[in-house]
Amino acid sequence: MNDSIIRVLLIDDDEDEFILHRDLFAEISRACYELDWTADYDVGLADLAAGWHDAYLIDYRLGERTGIDLLREMQRAGTDRAMIVLTGQTDEAVDLSAMESGASDYLVKGETAATDLERTIRYAIERCRTQSRLRFQAEILRNVHDAVFYVTSEGTVREWNEGAVRIFGLSEAEALGRPLAEICPHTGVHPFSERIVPAVKKSGVAEEVVHCRLGNGRDVYVRAKVTRMNLRGEEGYVFCASDITKEKLLESEIVRISENEQRRIGQDIHDDLCSQLSGIGCMTKVLENRLGERCPEEATALAEITVMVAQAGTRAREIAKGLVPAVLETQGLASALRDLAQQKRELIGVNCVAAVEEDPRIEGLSDGISIQIYRIAQEAVTNAIRHSDAEVIDISLGVFEGKLELRIRDDGRGMSREPSANGLGLMTMQRRAEMIDAEFGLRASPGGGTEIRCSLPLET
Repeated sequence: MNDSIIRVLLIDDDEDEFILHRDLFAEISRACYELDWTADYDVGLADLAAGWHDAYLIDYRLGERTGIDLLREMQRAGTDRAMIVLTGQTDEAVDLSAMESGASDYLVKGETAATDLERTIRYAIERCRTQSRLRFQAEILRNVHDAVFYVTSEGTVREWNEGAVRIFGLSEAEALGRPLAEICPHTGVHPFSERIVPAVKKSGVAEEVVHCRLGNGRDVYVRAKVTRMNLRGEEGYVFCASDITKEKLLESEIVRISENEQRRIGQDIHDDLCSQLSGIGCMTKVLENRLGERCPEEATALAEITVMVAQAGTRAREIAKGLVPAVLETQGLASALRDLAQQKRELIGVNCVAAVEEDPRIEGLSDGISIQIYRIAQEAVTNAIRHSDAEVIDISLGVFEGKLELRIRDDGRGMSREPSANGLGLMTMQRRAEMIDAEFGLRASPGGGTEIRCSLPLET
């Protein structure tokens, strides 16, 4: 500002005021000011609307109209200008009226020194720039597609943008002052108090996928990023939430198709490939017997082939069983987990044990939830065997405080807490948990084993 000319327009019907202010500006050495003058209200209004000057000195009395009238016209137009009201005497009512009408400040004629005038103009210009930036940012925020809203530490909504209106179907007037748990109902304890607030207090930011069952029966999924913010002295949290409902529905459909395809492949392996391998094994055994003593070397080779075919058949049946957990469909989740542990004990030799609580709520789970819980356990056990060198793996499933709790513990070498550091397996488990609105957690320490936890609130 100091290196450029600052253009100021005086809007006053008294030419003596122009001469007085011209002399005041001549005393200012800090910056270069160029003062213009108009006595006409309409000319001044046109100049203000166009913004041809950097700052405006506006007389309170302008013939039949006042400087306050001029300010209000600019306020209705929604235009920010560095406007300073000039009055003949100190008047608190004039001061308040000027500020409410958009003035940056006000000065008393005949009592203003050059330094006061210069400082007031500089502050008015800077304040105007700040207000323009804030107004621009507020307009962007108001029209951004994602939901952006502010919630107090008690969970009450205080700010609500157009994106939130689109996602949750509530106007700003309907949302303000209401609890977030009421606007975004959630099964069980609301994640705002249970997970989001503790995560923000610990790490400064929380990212959460939240399932909201709205009052009209519509299910909405949002991916929210939450940070702490102090608004007008009130501690609270800012939510930036994007609607991922369509993505969740598409994801569920992809998983359904994937599960069906796995079943088809597993069934084909079991019915076709295993049968063919069994037939080949029988044929090689017959040939081995026929050759017998006449061609002992060939008979020995065929015996080896027979063993290899049998091993291939066993392996194919193992793969088919992993792809199609038939026991899950016929006997339920508890039996499927026990069968999974038995498979790993017999085929891998690892000490894998499943402890499942006898609870009708477990057997009453929907097929969609049961298959995801089973797949998480299956992936966790496979990871423990492949990557942790675990010798003991414990699978537990039970109901605690209204939640279904799945835990897989091992005595391996531990792993990173970051899903991205452990390949696709951990990321897949996390995504499966999100699909059924479950909380996924990992606790690990180098050399101290790993515990994977999946917690699902049960419907009451």
